[in-house]
Amino acid sequence: MRVVDETQHDVARLMDADRDFGPVRSGDLHKDFFAWLHHLARRVPLLRRRVVLSEEAQGHRAQYPAIDELRRALQTGQNVGPWLSERTLLHPADHRADLMFNDWQILHFHLGNIYASPTTVERTGPILCAHVTAEEATFLDVQPHRQWARLELLEILLRTNPAIMARYEARGCAGERLTDEQYLALRQGGGNALIQLDGRAFMPAMGRMSSQHAVRIVLYADNFWLAAESLKHGFENDQIEEPFRRLIYSQIGLPVRLGAHYDPTGLSIIDKNRMGLQLHKMKPIE
Repeated sequence: MRVVDETQHDVARLMDADRDFGPVRSGDLHKDFFAWLHHLARRVPLLRRRVVLSEEAQGHRAQYPAIDELRRALQTGQNVGPWLSERTLLHPADHRADLMFNDWQILHFHLGNIYASPTTVERTGPILCAHVTAEEATFLDVQPHRQWARLELLEILLRTNPAIMARYEARGCAGERLTDEQYLALRQGGGNALIQLDGRAFMPAMGRMSSQHAVRIVLYADNFWLAAESLKHGFENDQIEEPFRRLIYSQIGLPVRLGAHYDPTGLSIIDKNRMGLQLHKMKPIE
């Protein structure tokens, strides 16, 4: 079966079509792809999420009504961009724009009650820190701005949503007991550490590469390109599994035209010659 591979072209087109990502590119498609995936994850794809509030977050609801606004927005799959970090808005192509998110998958939200612009709420000193995945958001605590390595947030996450932290437990290992300042210095230097919490060792969200890219997002990108290459090889060598075999060979004279599609549920690899037939579906970006 003849294959026309347009996945790289389509990825470039998807990045160009993202108005929030901006027109500036490095010229290296794979480097830009990493940056774009970080941008998409930081902007919180529009998906319905379960929202869990810690005792600490519950205690701040009366003082900060924006907490309940954010909860409703996340539960209904609405845009939470107005409350997000201004740095991620101003530097969308910088994968280092939010290292706490890269490292721990924890975002921070401003808690202003009025809009400073059509797209942002008023910036506030206190911020809400929340661990956000594609399925759920765990509101952790309200803290002063610029406390980007507060290890107590991980203790709150372990206590409030232990199933999340269980994914990242290194069983049989001894973690390190570090101060917030020591951990921040480690992060800024590009290092990772297994963190000791409640006598157990964790590396939340799988940590960062030495380049400061989030490991989980680098793996997502690698898996996408590997899937595209695997599909191409399979079609070219007649290694087509059901249910695609019947669909593909019903139009035997038409080449497979591999392309990329994105929506909030994740990236897909499609056959553009067969009405966007979905050949491979990635999970949501987080």
